[in-house]
Amino acid sequence: MSEQASPFFGIQRVYLKGTSLELPQGAQVFLEQNPPQMELNLTIGNTLLSEGVYEVVLRGTLTGKVSDKTQFLLEVDQAGIFEARDIPEGQLGPILEVTCPTILTPYLRAQISDSLARATLSAFFLPEIKWLALYQQRIAAQQQALEKTADNGGSARIPQTVH
Repeated sequence: MSEQASPFFGIQRVYLKGTSLELPQGAQVFLEQNPPQMELNLTIGNTLLSEGVYEVVLRGTLTGKVSDKTQFLLEVDQAGIFEARDIPEGQLGPILEVTCPTILTPYLRAQISDSLARATLSAFFLPEIKWLALYQQRIAAQQQALEKTADNGGSARIPQTVH
């Protein structure tokens, strides 16, 4: 009788992998009277570190613009090391692309807010992100692209970017 291992998921570490703040206009940004238009771009990436151990990186890129001039560009890479062992087939994707980003989002939110406050720039609060819905949309788009590719005999690329 063979024993099957129980699925295991755990957080080994959550950490700030990198942050960058640029003010292309220099001190002029502080003389601007109009609040900047904010644009947020989120991306998720994961790397297999060793068997069953993954690094997941949630990158937030926030751009503040006034009259088509970039006032600031903030990039934050919030990362975590997660252990996912003996996970049934088909469940690893949702863990890496839904569960892990859900865990990392509050850390990313705090880092973005803190970086802007320390630079005395306009405040920004990262809204709630529905990672499951975004994952389901991406899977549906992949399925649709694969069906279209099969019909056309070509290839398709599906980005993993959240706007």
